[in-house]
Amino acid sequence: MKKIFVLLFVAFFVCEAEAKYNAPEGIVSRSDKIANWQLDELDTDKDGKLSLDEFKRKVDNYGREERRNVRRAKKKGKYMSPEQQFKAADADEDGLLSDEELADFIRKQRDNNEGIYY
Repeated sequence: MKKIFVLLFVAFFVCEAEAKYNAPEGIVSRSDKIANWQLDELDTDKDGKLSLDEFKRKVDNYGREERRNVRRAKKKGKYMSPEQQFKAADADEDGLLSDEELADFIRKQRDNNEGIYY
């Protein structure tokens, strides 16, 4: 009986650890929040998408911490210019970034431990 209990206990935690997390309805991820905030801040024509020129404006708003993070990323060889980020994030290659494309790019950067999105 003890062996069965131990096997069930171990099996439960192994399966639990491998399960992919799906956020409950109404919960917004940090990547989604960052993307939504940047879209609100940078979308000058208010069309709901970012052009390359709008996206590049984010560098103008960098504070001390962001500039420090950029220097660190450059030293590690992980820095991507805004143009490179835009190209990598534009999944449908239409020349515009939606909040979903931007959130997916940010999430991918964070999940792959490629540093924080700058």
